[in-house]
Amino acid sequence: MEHFLARHGLLAVFAAAAFEGDVSVVLAGVLADLGFFSLPRAVQAAWLGGFVGDTAWYALGRLNSAAVRRSRLYLRAAPLIERLVARVGEREIVLSRFVYGTRIASMFFWGVHRLPYARFAAFDLVGCLLSAIVLAGLGFGLSTSAVALVGRVKRAEVWLLAVLLVSLPVLVVIRHVMRRVARER
Repeated sequence: MEHFLARHGLLAVFAAAAFEGDVSVVLAGVLADLGFFSLPRAVQAAWLGGFVGDTAWYALGRLNSAAVRRSRLYLRAAPLIERLVARVGEREIVLSRFVYGTRIASMFFWGVHRLPYARFAAFDLVGCLLSAIVLAGLGFGLSTSAVALVGRVKRAEVWLLAVLLVSLPVLVVIRHVMRRVARER
């Protein structure tokens, strides 16, 4: 991800924020601290990219609203979701930017419920801006730690791959032996 962002600059920040929106924005802050681009530009690209991505999920929910409302999954999940929304209201659009894993479902939900686009956009622009500032700022402020963490994760990935490559033949042999023992009984 960081190579993609570094190689393609602000356009990559925009695209990554539209699709993923969390880790990519933190990495954009790290790259801003390393001098690839300015922090305000990184925030701007993440803000607009996040808004475009959210709008796409909102539109998808809105276009398929009738079918989604009839689905078995929706009929089971709707009471819980609607209770939460009854407490928080449309502010949930802003809050979903800060609760990992809820952003896409939230944008889709508001499209299904046909919230007028102007109201959706007003709340979402605020949420996207706040999250872009917080996440890119976090990456910018903690860039030294973030770079070290990414390096450690990469080393752990290599070790895990090595363990997998060594374990796989051992598991195949154990399985073969177990089958043979089971057949002999």
